[in-house]
Amino acid sequence: MQKSTPKPGIPAAGQFEIIVDKNLFRIDAPAVEGYIIGRSDVNSSYRPDIDLAVCSALEKGVSRRHAALVRYQGFIHILDLNSVNGTFINGERLQPDVPYLLNTDDDLRLGTLNVAFVKAK
Repeated sequence: MQKSTPKPGIPAAGQFEIIVDKNLFRIDAPAVEGYIIGRSDVNSSYRPDIDLAVCSALEKGVSRRHAALVRYQGFIHILDLNSVNGTFINGERLQPDVPYLLNTDDDLRLGTLNVAFVKAK
């Protein structure tokens, strides 16, 4: 049986891009506080740091405060913020409030909205 090489994760430095439903978001790696990913809507004044409303987020089950991107042990991690429709990495639903390491080849989903992370050039 061959041992699998651990994935290195996305370093929490520099910029990276999030591709969601053909929309590109370029952001700096999260600092200490991180970023809230979610959606805005007309019934609330709340605006997440990464607003996916333009990506049909409401229809795809993304909560207003769905997940957080955080710097943890030098890499970017994602935490589900107890969202109703869940956050998934490679088909596995994440437990709320637990940091999960993100890799550029992970299949990440917020509700039914697919999200891809790539390191900015």
